[in-house]
Amino acid sequence: MEGLHTQGRSSTGSASTANEKFDLIIIGAGIYGLYTAKTFLTICPTINLLVLDSLPSIGGVWSKERVCPGLHLQHHSKFFEFSELRYEDVPEIEMDYNGRGYISGYPWCRYFQAWAEKVGVVKYVRLNTTVQQVTRQIGEEYLWKCQIGDDDKNLDYSKFSGPVMHHRYFGERYEELASENVKEVVVYGASKSGLDAVMQLAELGKKVKWIIRKEGRGLPWLVDLKGLRSDLILMRIVNTIAPAAYQDDGFYGLHYVFKQTYLGKAFQKYAFEKFGQLVRKEYRLDDSQVDEILIPMIPKHSIIWNYNISGTDNSDASLYDRIRSKQTKVIKETITSLEKDLSMRIGLPSTKYTGEYLEKWRYLEVEADERVYKSNPVLQYAPKPPPYFLSDPVAGKLRLYHHILPTDPEFLDGSLVILGSFSAASTLQSAMILSLWAAVYMFGKMELPPQDEMEKTAAYEIRMHQIRSPGMVNDLPWVSFDFLAFSTMMLKELGLNPWRKKGWYDELVHAYTCHDYGDLAKEWVELHRTVGDPGGRSRSSIPTGSISPDF
Repeated sequence: MEGLHTQGRSSTGSASTANEKFDLIIIGAGIYGLYTAKTFLTICPTINLLVLDSLPSIGGVWSKERVCPGLHLQHHSKFFEFSELRYEDVPEIEMDYNGRGYISGYPWCRYFQAWAEKVGVVKYVRLNTTVQQVTRQIGEEYLWKCQIGDDDKNLDYSKFSGPVMHHRYFGERYEELASENVKEVVVYGASKSGLDAVMQLAELGKKVKWIIRKEGRGLPWLVDLKGLRSDLILMRIVNTIAPAAYQDDGFYGLHYVFKQTYLGKAFQKYAFEKFGQLVRKEYRLDDSQVDEILIPMIPKHSIIWNYNISGTDNSDASLYDRIRSKQTKVIKETITSLEKDLSMRIGLPSTKYTGEYLEKWRYLEVEADERVYKSNPVLQYAPKPPPYFLSDPVAGKLRLYHHILPTDPEFLDGSLVILGSFSAASTLQSAMILSLWAAVYMFGKMELPPQDEMEKTAAYEIRMHQIRSPGMVNDLPWVSFDFLAFSTMMLKELGLNPWRKKGWYDELVHAYTCHDYGDLAKEWVELHRTVGDPGGRSRSSIPTGSISPDF
């Protein structure tokens, strides 16, 4: 694992000269960032690491600044609890549940703080610090340089009179939004954060106009995960029925039956259609019950295809009921501009690739498509992506091996991993497994396949996502119903037992939680011992005395 050179900038713009030294810098103090810090410290207790975050508190989405009334977990509590700390072990925190049984954001924010303090990672975090740029330094003492400074203050909003904000600032500006002076709010975009904003504003009693791109995928699906429904996505039996990128999880026979035999494929297709019908019927969206106002809003493809954004119906009042009551109005239009002179920073995937690069990845992805359809024939029935999505699926994608590593050998020197680049059925379980995989790789304890095999795997994984979830072609990959199969593959590569239940029956029909895995990093250490001080190989540095408290 190589080091990082980090260069800071004071609020006046002057570069710093004094430097602290670090072996590892983690950008982001959310779930992935802090669990990764915990994992590295377990494997190498002497490592000198730093976690940077631009917010004033830890937690990412669940930080103090971003939680607010109306924000609830998308999972039931047993699926959002770390194995190192149970809720009942934090008696000073009263877990606040809404009428549907979901924990609100405030107590989970405090729980995450308690967990971070227990595992000892808080002291490694530096808050109010924005990383503006990361560049690679070839042939110098330090491999990476991080430019640290404040946000750009020179944006010109003078041409636009209305207040505008991203959903990430909802918590900070909650009192402003809750004011009686605010009668109506416009929300733009059918993303998960857009859905959350609509529901939170509706709970505040506001009239909401929800503008959704007319050529886009449409209104999100909502699912009520009452009872055992919440368990399904983390049950192996469901993983064997659903399309899966990886099927060597100990139950290949079931994968084969459901995906390759005539009766199995017929059942798989029936299950897909039936599940969508059940969701429509439950929310009175089927042809016999649907209200006229909802007809244009009904997603045209079954929820199982991931064509539309989907989320947990975790609010006390249903979105569909709010639309029926006309408290929320959905408008299918496209905003092309707010004000022609308004300058805004927009982050888009890069499309500035060479012809040689594009030709290579087109070939790899054609080959990957054959593998996807051969291993999961039901995907032949998947709908096509929305028309406004990229016409060339090669351009602008994150092509990472196992959604973690670049495939270019120049960046496979153990100095860089990218975590949190895909959405998983369980964020916590994903953070536990992927952070360990990343640490073992960065400490040089894992042998990677040749570059051509890594590229084929990366192409297969991204095309599996794009074909399986056509409405998310432009989004980060989503590993949902085949998450356990993916986790099994990653644990096998780590040399750890992926089957954590008591027997094959429990393995198939009982959902996985973090407690099934225990402390994976400690388990790895028991097999391989801790890693020695990496400081002799190369170090990292971050300036002292130059980071202003108001960054």
